[in-house]
Amino acid sequence: MHPNIVYPLLKKFVQNGWVEPSSVPGERGQTRKQYRITPPGMKYLLEQLTIFTEQDASDDGAFLFRVAFFDALAKRRRLEILEVRRLFLNSRAVDLAELSEETQAKSFGAVALDRVKALVHDELRWIRKLEDQIESSKGDVTCKPARTHRDTARQS
Repeated sequence: MHPNIVYPLLKKFVQNGWVEPSSVPGERGQTRKQYRITPPGMKYLLEQLTIFTEQDASDDGAFLFRVAFFDALAKRRRLEILEVRRLFLNSRAVDLAELSEETQAKSFGAVALDRVKALVHDELRWIRKLEDQIESSKGDVTCKPARTHRDTARQS
């Protein structure tokens, strides 16, 4: 991300109490700022993770980011996110099938379409596996908060 995006966001996060800055020594003797998420910041992050729109479903990164945090989300919410993504993928599969009918056979366009269709079908299979895994788990999985450097230093 460009610094013109990162630093205004960091300033907003600090003002809202979502992260806290600290000064640490840099590699060449300079002082660097380091940011840690605060409990209110973690709460805000978890709230934002539960928001998953149809537009988010079309974004691979937005979807995978949420999957990476599934341990912190309620079972019901995980399944809802997977359902929204599945609806997007099914719609995409239909569009790709229609496009394939209009594409010249054995062309590079057809080869590219076949690859994208395979990716969509593979992800749909993967989503079914995730759903099975979620359904077979007993209740919600709760994760422990991530340990910070400060926490590990206190134990030393």
